[in-house]
Amino acid sequence: MFRIVMQHIHHGARWCFFLAPLIMLGEVFCDLQQPTLMSQIIDNGLAKGDLGYVIQHATWMLAFALVGVLFGASSGVLGNYASLKMGEALRSHLLQVALIDRNPAGLEPATLITRITNDVIQMQNLVMMVTRGLVRSPMLLLGGIVMSAIVCPDLAPILFIIMPLLVIFLLIVVRRSVPRYTRMQRAVDTVNRVMRENLQGAKTIKAYVLENHQRHQFNQENSHLRQSSQSAAMATVILSPVIQLMLNLGVVIALSYGGSLAISKTISDGQIIAFVNYMIQITTAMVQTVNIITSFSRAITSANRVQAVLDEEPAEQRSTPTAQRPTGSSIDFDNVTFGYQQSKPILNQLNFHVADGQWLGIVGATGSGKSSIIKLLTASFDQYQGTIRIGGTDIKQLDLPVIHSKVAVALQDSLLFSGTVRGNLTYGAPGTAAQLAQAATIADADKFIDRLPGRYDAAVEQNGKNFSGGQRQRLNISRAIIPDADILVLDDATSAVDQETNARIKSRLEQARAQRTTVIISQRVTNVMACDQIIVLADGKLVAQGTHAELVQRSDFYRQLVHTQLGGGNNGHA
Repeated sequence: MFRIVMQHIHHGARWCFFLAPLIMLGEVFCDLQQPTLMSQIIDNGLAKGDLGYVIQHATWMLAFALVGVLFGASSGVLGNYASLKMGEALRSHLLQVALIDRNPAGLEPATLITRITNDVIQMQNLVMMVTRGLVRSPMLLLGGIVMSAIVCPDLAPILFIIMPLLVIFLLIVVRRSVPRYTRMQRAVDTVNRVMRENLQGAKTIKAYVLENHQRHQFNQENSHLRQSSQSAAMATVILSPVIQLMLNLGVVIALSYGGSLAISKTISDGQIIAFVNYMIQITTAMVQTVNIITSFSRAITSANRVQAVLDEEPAEQRSTPTAQRPTGSSIDFDNVTFGYQQSKPILNQLNFHVADGQWLGIVGATGSGKSSIIKLLTASFDQYQGTIRIGGTDIKQLDLPVIHSKVAVALQDSLLFSGTVRGNLTYGAPGTAAQLAQAATIADADKFIDRLPGRYDAAVEQNGKNFSGGQRQRLNISRAIIPDADILVLDDATSAVDQETNARIKSRLEQARAQRTTVIISQRVTNVMACDQIIVLADGKLVAQGTHAELVQRSDFYRQLVHTQLGGGNNGHA
């Protein structure tokens, strides 16, 4: 837990993290002087009628109070700064890990959101506790016990009996509370997941008239969250009342027993008042310690959940690039094997070569590894066997910005960001008005853009929900065209457009990308049949390779695909 904190506190924030608790010791010292000074005023000032002594020590009390406020405020400012900087760095790191294309069996988006937001806030609270509360309350508690024993040794045994009992009680409660807060955080994840699914699948839910079913499911999970939260709260709710009861009983005993000792002149009135004040300070410190323990329980749970995200970060970092940007645009896969699990490769001993300026078509059944080829080509994963080269250079020797400048990708999942059409089209690279218009024309997006209010400055809602699926895909293709990369990859990027629009996009791409390396992944034969070469994948293996005419003759899968879509013909549009 503290390792996570220290890894994300840097430079000035780290100095603040260590200075804050040291300054807090000054506030504790000032607070502990007050009961002793009050005792001296009563015994040596008021009892003897010495007004000068009273004024002098009252002035000291005021001075200690003001200095204590200064120490406390300074510690709070430094601790708050360290907490905010740690939270900023940790959120940034978690988002960086989350953006890595991870194992599909990894953490779900719903739990990632909770961990990046709610759990990081709990970690920030932990930093505040460490720099302020975790120092002030225990030190005030320990200092109060020591000072009460020094000021009034005759009443000290009262504390020595009560405190061990309270410590044992605290340990029992903490042991019970941590697992309950863990279950509560899991319930928060589940509620977030159900809510996210309901919002994203609203159309499907309405289409199947499942509103009541989904509402019932959400109410069940919401009720489970309430029960988990209630169970976690009940585990610690008894702490504060028990502490108050025990220490108040101690005050009553101190007054009763101390009063009898005062009557017998064994101790003074000032000593009793000082002891009672220290008991009050101890009570306050114990209550604050309870709150800290409650927050600490949550922070432990959150730290474990945050660590689970950080554990998904690849252990192997990309090596320092050693090669310059290649001038060519050829693509080579030499004996490439890749899988999320080594025992289950997605791609197995893959070999193919795409010469400069060639068009490559990739077809295969769902799950055959088509999209994984693109992920490896764009260096989304480095944990593979074999060699991948662009322009004759191993991509592991290239810097990521160089790879991304060489390869532009339009994916089937045509995500648009909230903003404007212009902002989305220039997301990958800046473009002039002429470049935007040309890209939109090639992607057959110019007509519907021209009808939008504001055209390229028209608003795009979150996830592009104010556009149809086909429109989003056409904007996505436009975005990939604008950088004018040496290699363009279309990963089933026209699956949501109609056949007529698809034919126009294909024709315009063939003109715009003539003699330029282009990779087309598609289930539509018409999209790949004109490619210089086509590869057929099955279970991660290359099972056939050649031109359209060659594959019709020697690939059963490709021939069946042609027969299904083209009615047995070798040409035409599906």
